Amino acid sequence: MARGKRRDVREVIEDIIGAIESSPKKMKRVLLKTLLKECGFAAKTKERADMLMRMFQEAGITVNPDIREAGREDWIVLTRIEPPIPQTDYAAQLPVQELAGPEVDTWFDELAVRTFESEKEVEIRFILPLLERLGYTDEDRADGFPVEIYEGVKKATKEADFVLFDGPNRSKENALLIIEAKGPGRKLADYIGQARTYAIWLGTPYYLVTNADELRVFLYRSPYESDVEVFNSTRQNLKAGFRQLYNLISKQAVIEYKRQRTGSRALET
Repeated sequence: MARGKRRDVREVIEDIIGAIESSPKKMKRVLLKTLLKECGFAAKTKERADMLMRMFQEAGITVNPDIREAGREDWIVLTRIEPPIPQTDYAAQLPVQELAGPEVDTWFDELAVRTFESEKEVEIRFILPLLERLGYTDEDRADGFPVEIYEGVKKATKEADFVLFDGPNRSKENALLIIEAKGPGRKLADYIGQARTYAIWLGTPYYLVTNADELRVFLYRSPYESDVEVFNSTRQNLKAGFRQLYNLISKQAVIEYKRQRTGSRALET
């Protein structure tokens, strides 16, 4: 394969799409250094990383972690999502003072060195300020929201730590985001299934699980498909990754994606 030719990269992406479509989980996992080699690149540069991310986005492929942030030895998960996640830079549309992002907000620096002692502190000191910066209001937020689920043949009511809605209407049609908060040191992998269950019954496009040390965001697709981890960050790296997070799960971003997804499914039926 000739090195650096865009046509060759497109052929690689076409092969990846084929591999994803033939996979039961609709995803492909590959070492970044292997991906670079397949594309004819001996090393990762900013220009090459930008090009690959742009081409994957154009092909409707979600890349996690972002190639621009990943190391050569990192595993990259490639997933094709229908409809694709919008690539709008919502953060760029807001004045810096409104975004209150890393450029002007000392909260991110204070957060990086803060010590959390309990789950309640995670909720108050981490989640609530984060939601404010993501454009959600008190009117949107339902704390300890009851979710009716089935455990086998029995109906049960569980409480999601936070459910975010578009305004005061608490209908399923208005549900945007689920957040499960855990205490410091808790292993998040043990609670992903719980958050996914809430997403199944409420129909939210995304769910977030965090213990304040780590934050993981998943795109819920359907009860029959594997969900996609679209964001993963430590608290210390949140400042650098906030723009990406904002463009995924800010209120306006989720509303737009849910609108597109609902329209897509309506067309399918």
